[in-house]
Order: sequence, then C-alpha cells, then structure tokens
Amino acid sequence: MRCAVCTRCGKCGLYPAAPISVSGTAELPRLVPRDGLGAAVDIGSTTIVARVYNLATGELLHRAATLNPQRKIAADVMGRISAAMEGRLDELRDLVRGAVRDCLGGFQVREAVVVGNTTMLHLFAGASPASYATAPFKADRLFGERIGVDGVDVRLPRCAHGFFGADAVAAVRMAGMCGRGGCELLADIGTNGEIALWRGDRHELTIASVAAGPAFERPGITGSQIIAALADALDGEVVDETGRVEGPLPDGLTQDDVRAVQLAKAAVKAGLDTLLAKTGVEYGAVTRFSLAGGFGSGLDVAKAARIGLFAKELQPVAVVCGNLAVEGAAAALFDPAFGDETDRIAHEAHHVELGGDPEFSDAFIEAIGFDE
Repeated sequence: MRCAVCTRCGKCGLYPAAPISVSGTAELPRLVPRDGLGAAVDIGSTTIVARVYNLATGELLHRAATLNPQRKIAADVMGRISAAMEGRLDELRDLVRGAVRDCLGGFQVREAVVVGNTTMLHLFAGASPASYATAPFKADRLFGERIGVDGVDVRLPRCAHGFFGADAVAAVRMAGMCGRGGCELLADIGTNGEIALWRGDRHELTIASVAAGPAFERPGITGSQIIAALADALDGEVVDETGRVEGPLPDGLTQDDVRAVQLAKAAVKAGLDTLLAKTGVEYGAVTRFSLAGGFGSGLDVAKAARIGLFAKELQPVAVVCGNLAVEGAAAALFDPAFGDETDRIAHEAHHVELGGDPEFSDAFIEAIGFDE
C-alpha cells in the first residue's frame, strides 16, 4: 500500500528507502556532539518532512512526513498570504507548528533547524508575510536567525531572496556545486521552482525562481510517477503534442492534470533557458545538473526530458538528488558552522528576476507544448 505522503521508508516495497545520511552529493558533516535530541525539518507548501537525531551520537531516531495542514485554508502560497493579512496568521502558525510537532513523533527535542520557502518561514515564525502581497514583492525578513518555539531553540537559516528560500539554499549547499570548479545547474522543483547556476571560474552563484504550482505534488502519487505516466502517454499517443488527451490516462490522471503539468514544466524549462541566456552560458558548458525536490529517488531523467521539464542537452549530465532541503537542515543541525556557511551562500547569491521578463515570457510560451 502506498502512503498518501511518501517518506521513502522502503517498507511498502514499492520504492527503495532513502539513504539516512546522504541522498545528494555532500555527506552530513561531522557531528558536534552535545546532549539531547535535535530535529531537522523542511516545511513545504504541500508537504512537511522531519527527522529526529540523537545529538550525542548522530543516530537517526525517527523520520516522518505529512501534508501541510495550511492547505485547508488555501492551496497556494498567495492564498495563505491573503489569509494571514485577513486575520488568520495565528491560525496558520498554529497549524504548521502542530503538524511539525506531530511529525516529531513524541520525541522531546531541545533544538531544531527548520527550512522552507520564505513565506512558510514567516508563517511558522508567526510573522506577517504582507510584504509579498503587493509590488515590488520584496521580503522584509530573510531570516538567518534563531527563535524559541515551545521551549525549543529553532534555527531558521537565511533565505537568498523573497522567492528563493532557505530550503533551496540548503539544496544548493548539499549538492556540493559551490565547491567545484565547473559550471553547474540545480533545479529544486516544488510548488515554487528555484533554479541556481554556479560558475566555478567566477565563483559566482546566480539564482532565479518560477511559479511551478502543485502539479508535481499530489497526494497519493509522486511527482516522478506523474512525469513517467505522462511521458508514456505521449509515446503511446494518448496525449498529443498540444496536451490534448485522446484516450484513457494511467494513475487516475485527468485532462486538468495534464494542463497543470504543462504549465509547471514550461515554467521550469523557461526558467532554466532564460537564466542560461542571461548569463551567457551555453547548455554544452554545464557539467552537472542536479534535480532536487519532492521527486524522491524514482525520477526517470529520460522521461522528465521527454515531457520537456528541461532541455534534452541536459539529460546526460542530470543527477537526481531527492530532498536535499531536509538533508541541508540536518547538516546545519549536526554542525552549526555548516549553517553559517549556508547563510553566507544565501547572502552572496545574485538574484535574476524572471517575473514580467519578456525573454522568460517568450521561452514559457515556446515550452508549453510536448514537441519531441
């Protein structure tokens, strides 16, 4: 039986278990031992993931995931921002804190590292996200701070930009890309798609974000399954190049699901295309392309390229990394100096605004279809 939210425990036999300490390219750092228990938490717009560790030994004691209960107030981030401004901020805060508490499985932790996009961190902290409600949508708080929650010392790592959260920064660090000399891309794909380009020759990190929506984050089916089903439907001519469904779809997918995926994958591909174009980098110069996010370990890179999630030129260098955000939170929990380095990466990153950019808009329209 597949769970509504897959934690990749391996018990169902359908999917391999995720490695406990490594799912990307950077291992958890050496533990700075101290007394008590600690938690690493990734708060996503759709899913919350948590791990509990023994801080004296580094042993993983517990891990769990659940759907973000804020969804009952609003499915998307903008809806939650509006609800917070309409007097429901405390309710949103209590919902997410309660879900995190449930994910800890009754373990009494003394410290935690919590990552998420900038809005999720605002709501978790009980801070108003009003700065995102109107133009210029500039965050008034990027975190990189500690707060107390129910007697727990909680570190909220720094976000790089209002739309490039601490979760994506953690993914960048755990991918190891900023420690190598090549030209590397990373896409952390969730409700918000964050994209990063590292140019080792310049020691320069350029970041951008796109609105992908929840198309790859449906309860009961993983993003990798959605992509595989759609790729097979395209090859079987059940779905045509325009996205029109011409026969029965697998896994309960509908025409609306196909349209949602079209918009999401077009946004991600257009974001990658535009970021490279603006920085003058050719696809052939990319030495590694890290795919992070909620896809888990089951993403078929060829099928992802088939639906147009990214340019086919990237397929040979694509690496599936899984949820690097929670890995990065665990790394900062193990060694606070690692968290300091992540905060530095966030501070030094150069952001490229794609919203309203004509080049991005043109690339998005071009990427809508499912052409080979």
